[in-house]
Amino acid sequence: MGQKIEKINLFKNVWAKFPTGVSVITTFDNNRSYHGMTAASVTSVSLDPLLILVVVGSERKSHELIISSQVFGLSFLSNDQKKIADYFSLSQNSQKDRDFSFEKKNFSKLNDIPVINNSLASMSCELYNDISAGDHTIFIGKVKDIIFSDYEPLVWSNRNYGKFIKTQ
Repeated sequence: MGQKIEKINLFKNVWAKFPTGVSVITTFDNNRSYHGMTAASVTSVSLDPLLILVVVGSERKSHELIISSQVFGLSFLSNDQKKIADYFSLSQNSQKDRDFSFEKKNFSKLNDIPVINNSLASMSCELYNDISAGDHTIFIGKVKDIIFSDYEPLVWSNRNYGKFIKTQ
């Protein structure tokens, strides 16, 4: 058991060094209340049709909500949205943990799907496919709409936020 934990920790440490943009996956529940989670495991999949994938742990509230709603949004955060990333990185399992005024201020809709206001970019997606993979599910979304800004991206590397610096 000790070797397995050691290997898991090594795996986490390796991936922590890999710089990535910070994104929030959003969806809603049966009452149409919005929910979100910070995620690093997202990527484009196909140009025809336009497909993206997001990876969600099966224990996360967003996991069951994406399955039940069959839709999700994906927002890439801008470099001034660290508080949003931190807020949605916490597991939102109970109503008492939620700050509804914070959420109301930071959510908007794109094709009736929740996304994060003032983000670098947002996409609204219909669930195209889902694939179980260990303790996570790969959700493939068919992109319905996209909005884009010229903000600078929020970057995550070595368990810290940073910014992208252009070199000549």
